[in-house]
Amino acid sequence: MRKKAVVVVVILVLIALSILGERFLDRSTESNIYSGTIEGTELPVQPELGGKITELLVSEGEIINSGDIIAKLDDSQAKISLEIAKSQQAQAQAKLNDLLGGARAEEIRRLEHLVSQAKANLAALEPSLKFEEDNLAANQKLYESGAISKQVVDGQQNKLDTLKAQYQSAQASVDATQASLDQALAGYTQPTIQAQRAAVDIAAQSVKTAELGLNKLTIKSLAGGQVLYQNAEIGQVVNPGTTLVTILDPNDLWIKIYIPGAKLGQIQMGGTVSILADAYPDKTFKGQIQYISNQAEFTPKNVQTKEERTTTVYAIKITITEGKEQLKAGMPADVTLE
Repeated sequence: MRKKAVVVVVILVLIALSILGERFLDRSTESNIYSGTIEGTELPVQPELGGKITELLVSEGEIINSGDIIAKLDDSQAKISLEIAKSQQAQAQAKLNDLLGGARAEEIRRLEHLVSQAKANLAALEPSLKFEEDNLAANQKLYESGAISKQVVDGQQNKLDTLKAQYQSAQASVDATQASLDQALAGYTQPTIQAQRAAVDIAAQSVKTAELGLNKLTIKSLAGGQVLYQNAEIGQVVNPGTTLVTILDPNDLWIKIYIPGAKLGQIQMGGTVSILADAYPDKTFKGQIQYISNQAEFTPKNVQTKEERTTTVYAIKITITEGKEQLKAGMPADVTLE
């Protein structure tokens, strides 16, 4: 009885092995089926500027949208730079306004007062000058008649010369103040105005640069997806280009398979394939050939058996075109070339 049971078990085992062997042979003969793992494009989020992380607003596994704020860097110095740039812009614009609108009213009034004062000083000297000129003429006649000495005439001449010098100085003051007033009333020259316009433009660009630098300290995601890794911590000082988090783009799923060179003639760029994922054994998805390697390589160790790893193959990248809502990165799948 025991021998019969053993015989029955052996028969059952042989039957099972036969069935498995047939399935293995059937699968091995399906030479257009290749295995791979669904992968997604990983997008690093990196700052353009360096600084200290003050806020980190996402965590691993979180689903985010394009434009969401990922982190903030210390912006205290950037805010100060922006305020300085705005102040310089306001000063440059105020100066340009003065040039375009002419001198200020109080400045004109000040110059008019100086002109009036200079003219009054000049006018006050005129009677004295006339008086001393008459005295010199009279003294010269008296000297010629022998009534006074030459010394008296010379003294009067010196007195007149001193008064003339004062008069000439007063006249120069009138001329100078009048020229300043004329320039203020006429406004500034066109080259001066153009130069100030350029200064205003430079100041405006400085403000834009400062604003841009401030905005870059708030790091936003350029694409939606799932946060795979958090690569930095709050309080960490990072350099430009440091990866803060890594995002998986769920809309860019793909599979890489490896086929022998003899099969290259059966496929082409843009060709369609069928994809069967282990998670959905009763459903087939479509994919499109996006990339065909032009260089042979040895089969990766994690794809085939030890014996088959010595075979040279070509890498094929396939973009998943349907089923992105169901398929996930990391799922094993089979690809059937059509």
